[in-house]
Amino acid sequence: MTKTIALFIISLIIFSQVSAQNMSDNIRLAYKYYQEKEYEKAEILFGEIYKKTKVKIYFTYYTNCLIELSKFDLAEKQIKKELRKHKEDITFYVDLGYLYKKQNKLDLAEKQFNIAIKKVSYNRRSIITLANTFINRREYELAEKTYLEGQKKTSEDFNMELANIYAIQRKHELMIKQYLDMIAVSTKKLGSIQNRLQFYINNDVNKEFSNLLKTELIKRIQKTTKTTSYNQMLVWLFMQQKEFSKALIQAKAIDKRINAPGKKIIELAKTAISNKDYNTALDAYQYVIEKGRNRPFYIEAKTGKLDVLYMQVLDGEIKTQEQIAELELEFTTTIKSLGLGRSTIKSVIGLAHLQAFYLNKPEEGRKLLQDAIKVQGIPPLLEALCKIELGDILLYENDLWQAVLIYGQAEKDNKENYLGDIAKLRKAKLAYYANNFQWAKAQFDALKASTSKPVANDAIFYSILIEQNTKDDSIHLALNKYANAELKVFQNKKDSAHLILDSLITDKTSQLVDESYLLKAEIFVQEKKYNKAIEYLKKIITEYSYEILTDIAVFRIAQIYDTKINDKENAAEYYKKLMIEYPESIYVAESRELFRKIREK
Repeated sequence: MTKTIALFIISLIIFSQVSAQNMSDNIRLAYKYYQEKEYEKAEILFGEIYKKTKVKIYFTYYTNCLIELSKFDLAEKQIKKELRKHKEDITFYVDLGYLYKKQNKLDLAEKQFNIAIKKVSYNRRSIITLANTFINRREYELAEKTYLEGQKKTSEDFNMELANIYAIQRKHELMIKQYLDMIAVSTKKLGSIQNRLQFYINNDVNKEFSNLLKTELIKRIQKTTKTTSYNQMLVWLFMQQKEFSKALIQAKAIDKRINAPGKKIIELAKTAISNKDYNTALDAYQYVIEKGRNRPFYIEAKTGKLDVLYMQVLDGEIKTQEQIAELELEFTTTIKSLGLGRSTIKSVIGLAHLQAFYLNKPEEGRKLLQDAIKVQGIPPLLEALCKIELGDILLYENDLWQAVLIYGQAEKDNKENYLGDIAKLRKAKLAYYANNFQWAKAQFDALKASTSKPVANDAIFYSILIEQNTKDDSIHLALNKYANAELKVFQNKKDSAHLILDSLITDKTSQLVDESYLLKAEIFVQEKKYNKAIEYLKKIITEYSYEILTDIAVFRIAQIYDTKINDKENAAEYYKKLMIEYPESIYVAESRELFRKIREK
């Protein structure tokens, strides 16, 4: 008896599994027929599936098939039959209204739709179900009406749902208002709403959407002082548009209203710096500085301001000796005021570089760095940066022996991070400047596999340069001169470098003309003579198209147009040229990414 029951149960389980599998197969087949517009086959299957499952979606597809087959009377009969059975399911009224609309019986359709809205139970779930039914039938205005009626008769809000409907209809102004209503209630939704709006801003070719959003935000900011949410959203919008000065105005307004410590202002300054908007960054840091020495971000603002001024020197925006001397004084005063410690080490490195390479005071820069290295508790990475800069200053002074020792220390202490590779690259270049080419090449070869792309690219360049120019005495001599020119550039002695390079270019026996063009172009970039730099890079492309520097020249031209001149169209053309004509170049992946970013804007 027990055995018989067990066999019966097993049989039931097997039968149910087979039936479930058959049902699953039928559902997949029904959808396939429907998508392929084989409505007669789909009608039969969906009708059978609904009878067995009583799941409403299958009935909807069943009646859709009847409508597509113009079986309007049968569809009406089936819908009314289900209405009688399921009076509580008002979505059948929507199905009936849809049927009448497909027959152009608009009055009857409107009547059924209004019955559904009138009968809806005023709870969130029922309202959303009815609205979604309208949306599935592409009756967006009726879905909107459902939500608006729901908001009137319940304490629920349907801002997100309404925003989605307006998004589908491209009613962007109404969509924006719903989103902004949401953040007025809760700032917790600010991030998710920004993520939703990001899509529209990224695809906003003529700035129409951004202008709508900005206008509505400004209107609301002027009307209320109860929330800073709109100010925060406006800051975010300006940041997306890279209008950092306008973003800062709003950020300051928020900061003052809530008496914040300045953290958001510091973050804005850092973003402005990464986009080379140094004036806004300086304004932001100065604002935090003026909050007072006892505020938590005072030191970061003071040192941040020095960082920006230092970058302006490197980028050639601050270039007269008088300006740099004034900056030296500001660095010195600030470091003395804040004290020599981990928070000021980067400022010390910047000051030492200015003193050595711009004010010809290498001994003062060297002394500063030696004192910084002795600071108790200095983080290893900062110590490594100090040593690399100290090595650079020793190289500037032509003290090659001491420089190689200092670089060696930095390399030894940082074998597991990128600074170790940078120190090793400096050592290799030092040997190269000293015309010890074979040893230098061995170091460059070892660095080709560096995880730091700039280090690896440099290593590849110098390895090839040495290999191709040390085959006999005459070209070896030319490489000596070229390496000396590079040393002059490193020492910020650009006029001397130009003279050496010009002699190589005019020497008919020289095999380093294209390399000389490349180095002269780099000097011109440093001197902000961008058109002159492009002129020399184009010489490489036209006169030395068969040499290995052509892809580098193309990439550098693209970079100058992109980041220096801000001519995105020409930049895109040269990125494209590199990808098409030099597919094996190490710069292809980077060019593809930069090209994509330009085309997305």
